[in-house]
Amino acid sequence: MNKPAILVAMSLAFGGLASSAQVQQRLDAHGAPPSQRRPQPPSNPKGQGSQPSAPSLRPDGLTDWPAMWSRGQAVGKGTVRFTHSPMRLEDIKSIVPYGLMVGGHVCPIDHGYFYPKALRPGEPHFDVLAPADGFIVMVGHRTQMAGSTEHVRDYDDFALTIEHSGTFYTQYDLLTQLDRAILTRLDESERERFTRKQMGPPVQVRIPVKAGQVIGKIGGRSLDFGVVNSETRLPGHLTPSLYGHYSWRVHMADPFDFFDDPLRSNLLALNARKVKPLFGKIDYDVDGRLIGNWFHEGGGGYPGDRRDPRGYWMGHLAFAYHHIDPTKIVVSIGDFGGAPRQFWVKGNAPDPAMIGEKDGVVKYELIWGQLGSSGDRQVRQDADVTQGTVLVQVLPGRKLKFEAFIGKPAVDAKGFTSAARIFER
Repeated sequence: MNKPAILVAMSLAFGGLASSAQVQQRLDAHGAPPSQRRPQPPSNPKGQGSQPSAPSLRPDGLTDWPAMWSRGQAVGKGTVRFTHSPMRLEDIKSIVPYGLMVGGHVCPIDHGYFYPKALRPGEPHFDVLAPADGFIVMVGHRTQMAGSTEHVRDYDDFALTIEHSGTFYTQYDLLTQLDRAILTRLDESERERFTRKQMGPPVQVRIPVKAGQVIGKIGGRSLDFGVVNSETRLPGHLTPSLYGHYSWRVHMADPFDFFDDPLRSNLLALNARKVKPLFGKIDYDVDGRLIGNWFHEGGGGYPGDRRDPRGYWMGHLAFAYHHIDPTKIVVSIGDFGGAPRQFWVKGNAPDPAMIGEKDGVVKYELIWGQLGSSGDRQVRQDADVTQGTVLVQVLPGRKLKFEAFIGKPAVDAKGFTSAARIFER
C-alpha cells in the first residue's frame, strides 16, 4: 500500500460541506502533498504529537485502523454509550445522516452533518463536545483543498479521532478551532504549524477527554461526525479490499444506536431522515445486481491511482437511493463530462436493486434531483429536462459496462460505443 496515500487519507478522514460551491471539489481536500517522514511513534506519556506510523493490516487484508490510530495503547474493547451530543442541542439547526451523494462525494458519504444555527455578528462559535470518555488519538489540520482556487483560507479545518475503546471510535471534522486544553497537549512545533497554516500530515497523540468536555468550536459550516466500530462490518460492501486505506467505511455504525433517551429522541427530532436506518446508509451492494458502488476497472478502487489531478472520485460510480428520501433513485457519476455529478432518474425506474445480468442493456434517463442535502425541496425550472442518458449492463464476475451520453434523451442512446467503460467491485 502506498504510504503517502495512507497519510493523505488519514488527513481527510472526513471531508465535509463548507458550502454548495465548495462541495463540488471537497472530498479530496488534502491540500498540499503531505510530508513523507514517518518516524516510529515515540513513547508519549504527555500526549504530544508524532507523525503517523506505518499501516497495519488485518488478516483479511484491510487496514487495521484501531492499531494505527491507537498504536497498541487502546484501552478495552466494545461499544460505549454516548451521554453527550457532539454539539449542544440548543445550537443545532438540523442533522443530516450518512449517505449523501454530492459533488466529489460520488459514493454515499461515510459521515453525517450537524448543522449549527446561524451565528449573529460578534457571536462566538458553538462548542463541540466529546460524546463519551476517551482519548483523542489523531489530530488533522487542513487549510486548503486540492483543486481549489483558494491558496490559504481565513479559517482552519481541524479533524479529530477519539478512541472510546480499542474497537470503537468517533470522528469529527471541520472544527474551526481546537480547545486550548487540547492545543496545549501538542508539541510547540505542531501548534506553530497550525498558526502558520502550513499543511502537513495528521498528528498522533493520546489526549484524555471526558464526556461532555469541550474539544473545539464550530461555526459558519457543518460539523462532520461519524462512528467507527471495527467489530462490525457493513454487508453492502461486497469487496472491502477495494476501499484500501479508506477501509474505515466498512465499519461505520449508526450513532443513534449509542444514545439513550431523552437525548436520543431530542436528536432524532432534529434529524432530517425519518425512516430506518435513521442515520442513513452507505452500503448498497448486492451481488449480481446494479445497485451499489462501482469503481473503474484497474483504477485503484475507492482510493484511485492518484494520477488524475481532478480527484480520486473520477473513477467512482454509484446507483443508490437518496439519503433523506430512499424512495428516490440517485445515479452518481464521478466523470460526467469531466466532473462529478448526481442525478435522479426520469420516471424513478427501473429499480437498480432489480437489475441483473439477465436484463442485458438498461437505459436510465437522467434529470436533476429535487431534494437538497437536508431534504428541502429544490425548485428548478428545468427539473424535468433530460440531462443525459446512461447505458448499463451487469456482467459476470462483479463487473459493469457503463456509458454516459451527455445531453441525450434515452431514444438517442442507441447502444454502447467505443467510449464505454468497465467498472468492478
